[in-house]
Amino acid sequence: MAKQVETSVSKKDACYSKVKARYKVFPSAYASGAIAKCRKVGADNWGTGSSKSSGKKAAKKSRTF
Repeated sequence: MAKQVETSVSKKDACYSKVKARYKVFPSAYASGAIAKCRKVGADNWGTGSSKSSGKKAAKKSRTF
């Protein structure tokens, strides 16, 4: 049986490149979290922000006790 040998060169994905470009201190806990979030939503959708017209904060109701 042939034994597979791991190479020292690991393949970096698009999320790794985007996060490394954004954060000055790398690796850090913030950068690791950003990589996880990027991989969850996809590299194309990460970092684009959210739309301001959602209106969720405008619909906030005040409570009286």
